[in-house]
Amino acid sequence: MTINYCRFEQYADFSKFFKAILFLGIALFYSCTNNLETVNAIVNLSNKPVIYAKEVEIVRTDSGEIVLKGYAKESSYYKNKDAPYLEFNKGFKVETFVNYPIVESSITADYAKHFENKKMWIAKTNVIAQNLKGEMLNTELLYWDENKHIIYSDKF
Repeated sequence: MTINYCRFEQYADFSKFFKAILFLGIALFYSCTNNLETVNAIVNLSNKPVIYAKEVEIVRTDSGEIVLKGYAKESSYYKNKDAPYLEFNKGFKVETFVNYPIVESSITADYAKHFENKKMWIAKTNVIAQNLKGEMLNTELLYWDENKHIIYSDKF
């Protein structure tokens, strides 16, 4: 006949282990709170660039002919659902061509933004626009509508 004795030491160790796990679980549950604004800022990609580049050169062609060249120290592309845009925070230069390499017009500025869907450019701060005739426009704000082929400004 075998007699099994119950040892209270085994249950005491298990009880301590169970209490420790329970304490850690409760501590983790209450310490992991999320600030909704922080979570939205991390998840919301519309206010963060999806593409960032330095020393950028953009070339646009039509039927194999170069019609536009752009240069920038830095560019950021934002894939905004409603209005994706390309931003040039450290200035840019754009040249358009009648017959490459003859420059038809050029625009330089300290800041620029290009709205992809609207085909609209906004250039700010130290903007200089020049055409083939040598006419020059100096302004602090310039709009360039690619669809209508016009540039305009309401600030000089």
